[in-house]
Amino acid sequence: MLPAVTTPILLARTDATPAEIEHGLRDHELAAELRRHHAQGRARWHVIANAFAVRILAADQAGASWFEVGAGDLGDESLDQIKVAAMAKQLTWEDVQAADLTQVSADVMNSQMASPAKLKEWLRRRDKVTKIGRGDITRPTMDEVVSLAAWRCQFEGCGANLRTHLRPGTRGNFAYFAHIVASSPDGPRGDKVRSPLLCDDPSNILLLCDKCHRLIDRVAPNQYSEHRLLDMRQRSMANVEHCLDSLRYPLARVLVLAGNIQGQSAGFDERVAEEAMWLQHLRRDNNRPEFFANHGGHLGDPHSTAYWPSFFGLLRAEIPRLQATLNGTAHDSPQGLPIALFPAPHSTSVLVLTGRLLGEARSIYLFQFHRDQVAGTYGGQWAWRGDPPSADKYHVKVLHQPEAGRHEATLLVYLTNTIPASELPPDIHENGKWKHPTIVVTVDQPSRQVIGHPEDLQQFGLALDSALRTVQDEWRALTVNLVVIAPITACVRLGQKMQARCQPDFVLYERAATAGRGSFLPTVRITSQHVVHVETAASCPLN
Repeated sequence: MLPAVTTPILLARTDATPAEIEHGLRDHELAAELRRHHAQGRARWHVIANAFAVRILAADQAGASWFEVGAGDLGDESLDQIKVAAMAKQLTWEDVQAADLTQVSADVMNSQMASPAKLKEWLRRRDKVTKIGRGDITRPTMDEVVSLAAWRCQFEGCGANLRTHLRPGTRGNFAYFAHIVASSPDGPRGDKVRSPLLCDDPSNILLLCDKCHRLIDRVAPNQYSEHRLLDMRQRSMANVEHCLDSLRYPLARVLVLAGNIQGQSAGFDERVAEEAMWLQHLRRDNNRPEFFANHGGHLGDPHSTAYWPSFFGLLRAEIPRLQATLNGTAHDSPQGLPIALFPAPHSTSVLVLTGRLLGEARSIYLFQFHRDQVAGTYGGQWAWRGDPPSADKYHVKVLHQPEAGRHEATLLVYLTNTIPASELPPDIHENGKWKHPTIVVTVDQPSRQVIGHPEDLQQFGLALDSALRTVQDEWRALTVNLVVIAPITACVRLGQKMQARCQPDFVLYERAATAGRGSFLPTVRITSQHVVHVETAASCPLN
């Protein structure tokens, strides 16, 4: 008589991955474990089975100690080994009602030897309750399910084309109609009342590939609750709808302003960016995203001596390529496409300069990276999720009126924070006085979330227009000092407002990266023709 196992015995299998432990074993994995235990002299096996899955224990001939083999799908490969044990009278079998087999206390002592006929009967019942075939699902229900899924596996992260077999060139119907609430009360997630009511309900059916169907019904049914599968179905349908709806959206070329700040390079997820575009009713063209100003990761300080000469070398090579992209001559796609710009963290000066190079002559869709949004949602941190701004959100205030004969002015943009005047450099403010006529564009409550909707950029642009008209047309300034404390897209938008002709020179200031609150120092001067490094006078043409 075999000794009893009164509590679940969990073997710490050092060769198992976390996914295997959490999600159970597929047929080939279970077969590999059986072979491993057999090679170690454990040829006596005990099966704990409910109506759709198995859990197997192994012991040597003495049966003194039992070891966990695993729980999962008893398929063709593992079944061959189980049949051999059954014919050798080395297999005991225990039928249970529990859905979670890992929580069952094995009772080897009171279990019966399992014959090949017992195995055959259990398999017949298992196939019936898990409905590997199409079962009682009607043709109209099938048609609706495959339409909502667009013939793609609806399991999260799979998306297999169910009209194409793994064998190249083979076409057909390789879809499985998986019930969320099992069509049989004894099946995975089955219910005595709801199972018969929902067996032909499209809202209770997932379209899956064979691998994913077996996973949720046989390999790890306890990991896939009704709620999780319903959520999976809803996400799949939403993605399909977005994909199909996007066929009506205008194409746009993706341009990534890929930068770094103090060596912290930013990554770019194409899929998440594409989702953010769909939410704005845009569709990416067939070209891969183009990266601009992808400066070296070791160069992140705009005040370092090496930063701007190195950046200008990069810029000389990239400006012609950027102009070709804007003109529609750089890619094998229709000309005149709008640009979807995804600006990563960069120095304020580079962001403004990029906007100056882009200009306003072409349709530019700006996407703001929202640091405080949770990653993993549709569109991720690139998605616009804020509300439209009020009509009076952005203010233009004159802080100091011009004096006769003065041709220099200061433009402050305070959107994320307001800088005390005492912290500004002496060539802008000194001894409690503004050195030049000064104007500020700001909001009532500056914050990192100030730009939360595309209309924010439109209204901010109107406020900039008003400020620049004052500076250029009324004050006749030839040089404008710029201090910009604003989100990335607002910096780019400011640069777009700089005209290639008939503009004053703009001198940008940024805070130095020193301990505490560093001083504001000039970085570059943007003229109508060049960008010039203030400290070294190194320059780069903008045309």
